[in-house]
Amino acid sequence: MRPATPALGFAAAFALVIVLAVMPFDEMVFRAVRASRLPALAFMRAITDVGKSGWYLVPAALLLLASAAADWSLRGRRGKARLARFFGRSAFLFAAIAFSGLIVNALKIVFGRSRPRLFDQDGAWHFEPFTFGSAHASFPSGHSTTMGAVAAVLFLWFPRWRWLTGPLGLFLAATRIPALAHYPSDVVAGFALGFFYTVYLARWLAARRLAFRSERAALLPRLRAGA
Repeated sequence: MRPATPALGFAAAFALVIVLAVMPFDEMVFRAVRASRLPALAFMRAITDVGKSGWYLVPAALLLLASAAADWSLRGRRGKARLARFFGRSAFLFAAIAFSGLIVNALKIVFGRSRPRLFDQDGAWHFEPFTFGSAHASFPSGHSTTMGAVAAVLFLWFPRWRWLTGPLGLFLAATRIPALAHYPSDVVAGFALGFFYTVYLARWLAARRLAFRSERAALLPRLRAGA
């Protein structure tokens, strides 16, 4: 675990640099998207609710409760292993999304950035720290945090499909921009938060030999056999 710890910190720092690099373009991108009538942007607006955490938390919670409530004593060895796998994976998915969601909601209050819908009134750079309410909860994006967490979960569960799950997750997070709900830097920050928190959680579990196993100098842990 330890040799890869600096790599995780470096990756998170690199994500922060990207957020800062994107910020100067927030206003320009917002103006262009608001004025555009491209069908692709309309499609992105139509599917933006895919980033709502409830779509993932509710099924994960139901699987978690169902596997916990099952009578394990009546299952054979394979049945118990299957139940343990369902329980562990649903618990991991739930924790990744729920706890990253709590973090992003706290950060929204700390920063208090005005939403794009207040652009004509406040501009792109208006902050009211420790302000409660949706109007000043733009940074970071909660939907994007959820998509970052989901992308990281899929990264860890299905390594062969990383070429697809990563870009797809980022695309779904980016739908918040044409929906005029967030600026680009909000989306990048939220996605990075969800992704790196989930990786950290997996590494924390791997250090305790739960569900994941670490590989020397590797940033991403792997699922344990049967997990």
